[in-house]
Amino acid sequence: MTSISRISTFFPERRTAIATLAEVADIPAADRQLLTSFGIAEIRDGTGFSAAELAVGATRALLAGQAAGSGPRALIHISGRAPEALVASEATRVQHESGLFDAFSMGISDLGCATSSSALMVGRALLAANPSWPGLVIAHGVRPPGPHRFRRPVTVNGDGGMALLLSRSGPLRILDIELETNGRYWDIFKVDYVDRPYETWREECSDERAYSFSLAVESVKRFAAMNERLLRRNGRRIEDVDHFVMQNISVGAYRFYEQAFDISFAPVCAENLRRYGHLGPADIVVNLKAGLDSGEFAAGQLVLVMNNAPVAAWSSMLIEV
Repeated sequence: MTSISRISTFFPERRTAIATLAEVADIPAADRQLLTSFGIAEIRDGTGFSAAELAVGATRALLAGQAAGSGPRALIHISGRAPEALVASEATRVQHESGLFDAFSMGISDLGCATSSSALMVGRALLAANPSWPGLVIAHGVRPPGPHRFRRPVTVNGDGGMALLLSRSGPLRILDIELETNGRYWDIFKVDYVDRPYETWREECSDERAYSFSLAVESVKRFAAMNERLLRRNGRRIEDVDHFVMQNISVGAYRFYEQAFDISFAPVCAENLRRYGHLGPADIVVNLKAGLDSGEFAAGQLVLVMNNAPVAAWSSMLIEV
């Protein structure tokens, strides 16, 4: 059995209310109204930090007090969507600056929010193939791909870092994971950056109708099938699930899936959305940590994690507390 043993986060101290974001003054009134509907009160502002440095902060916190020679044997770094430098390796940087000198590192990316699910799948495979390893680290630092935080018409991007220890025992036992992709939507969100100054970089949706309707309908169908297979394979039913967790996009996204599946997402999701905004692949990990820390998730309970990205990728994961 593979488990998430520990989770650590690293958030910049500076808080910025959504209404005071510099870009708000330059967007139409309809978009300002849209911003207020997301359910996001503020974000953490990591100006001055790189995504790699945020990942290092979380990883150092995770490893604090670790006895020499007993540390994790690998680091899986979930790369940011806009690397600080081309050609250089952010994965080995995070390994080095976190003090994981006895580990090897690798990077994984390109599935948006769902990359955390693919990293967990790779991590489970590595532990299964290396039974002598005590564990490995999965880490990610979140910074927006450019100076703008408003991802129209979806959410607001915040900053932070997360790191988790994947091992063979711990409070969050991963029972099963499903992951699917559809290349039809590979560029529905993108940042055109070549030959453009950084100040003009902006994440744009190339087809809002396809995102809001076609992809939304497909997401419901995908999740319905994946959840059913996942639960049936593990001898469970949807009624056996105690908590549902999703990435933090907007309260509207929660309501959409809650109505589609007649479920309610764990309150920690909306609370983290309000406090941090959207944290990409870190969202589901931050939500799992909050559920444990608050006591909302109790021993013996089942958590179904639904994680998707507009690239498009979908993941369902079943966890036993």
